[in-house]
Amino acid sequence: MTDHYSFSKFNYFKVIGKTVIGVNFVDKLLFAIDLEKYNLLLNYKSNLEGLRKENQVFYSTMVKLGIIKSTELDRAFYEDALLKRRLTVFRDPSYRLTINPTLNCNFSCWYCYETHNKKYMSNEVKQRILKLIDNIVSKQDIQYFELDWFGGEPLLCYKNMVQPISEFTKSVCEEKKVFFISGITTNGYLINTEMIDFFKKVNMQSFQITLDGSKDIHDTIRYTHSNKGSYDRIVHNIILLTRELKPQNLSLRINYTSKSFSSIGCIIDSFPKDIRANIKVLLQQVWQDKESKRLTMREIGDLQFKFKEAGFQIEREILHCSTETSCYADNFNQSVINYDGRVFKCTALNFEKTQEDGILTDDGNILWGNSLAHKIIHATFENEYCKECRFLPICYGPCHKKTTYVADGDDFEKYCFKEGIKDTLDYIMTEFEKTGQALAPLLDFRI
Repeated sequence: MTDHYSFSKFNYFKVIGKTVIGVNFVDKLLFAIDLEKYNLLLNYKSNLEGLRKENQVFYSTMVKLGIIKSTELDRAFYEDALLKRRLTVFRDPSYRLTINPTLNCNFSCWYCYETHNKKYMSNEVKQRILKLIDNIVSKQDIQYFELDWFGGEPLLCYKNMVQPISEFTKSVCEEKKVFFISGITTNGYLINTEMIDFFKKVNMQSFQITLDGSKDIHDTIRYTHSNKGSYDRIVHNIILLTRELKPQNLSLRINYTSKSFSSIGCIIDSFPKDIRANIKVLLQQVWQDKESKRLTMREIGDLQFKFKEAGFQIEREILHCSTETSCYADNFNQSVINYDGRVFKCTALNFEKTQEDGILTDDGNILWGNSLAHKIIHATFENEYCKECRFLPICYGPCHKKTTYVADGDDFEKYCFKEGIKDTLDYIMTEFEKTGQALAPLLDFRI
């Protein structure tokens, strides 16, 4: 019977004319029903036995879709998510090491949060990093090692840091039969054919390179010390990378403001048609501009579709917060080493003293601060806000850095994704209704 079944708290619906689009966030299946059936469901929401007697077929369908669910399973979701999260955090067979060889840069973009001090990694810190890598690969039970370069502009240190550390890591991983892959976040201006040949040798397969809008706008934001624009050279280097290296993941991140957004489509014609399929376009509103006007999913989706139609890859997973860890920095097997030997978990900060999580010792070990264990052990959604939230199965809360701000007295609502998720769901459900489909996986829904 229905004594142990109830209307799941993880349900979400959107009425579009005479059609209703629904989803249960645990089962993650979009479905469409007519308005009459939806009203029937609501009428019997507190009397499911009555619904079963009224329409057995419809009742059974709602059970299969997770809308009507075992009360015990619905209540157990939170504890189950905590267990999965801890397994994810502490049983990861890979290690991700990010290195900032400098925070200096060859540009000075107005929106950048970095301090751009002129200091560079010393040989002494480099030796500590080599010991750290050897310790991780030799002594930890890992199958994969990922080396990422960040900054600042990491290619300012290509010869004295990127080359020797990458070569050493590749050698150690080969010796210990650990799969090695590397990547870099760069403005792309310094890339040349010599570097590309080296990237091939060290299996550098992941690149994120940025543009700041159309050529006219980009060149007013990102220019050399001689006031020369950088757009043409960066585009040339992206084309060179795509043709000579063919990396598995080349992301073109386009930074925009609400004012520059309308001009972004002009970037399409800068790239030959034969290489567009190898470039993934990521659209990112600069954080200072979000306070003035946050663009809608409709506006962003329409522009993404324009790039897709032109032959580019696009960021297809619209709902980003869909795993038990909301951020790469929540994983235990991850660290960021700054040029001065200080250690962090996150790259989306200014690397000030107050933000550091530990230090790299002379013998190549990380001495973590006292607060890290508490942050890692406790899940980001381990709070009363997230525990009772219907969006928990597709969100899992803000990152650890933000939950730290909340613990220090900041307002949780400031970091909650709820409104953004609602906006995204509204877009997804509207587009799904247009397809005329009866069912579709929520997280696989594509633009």
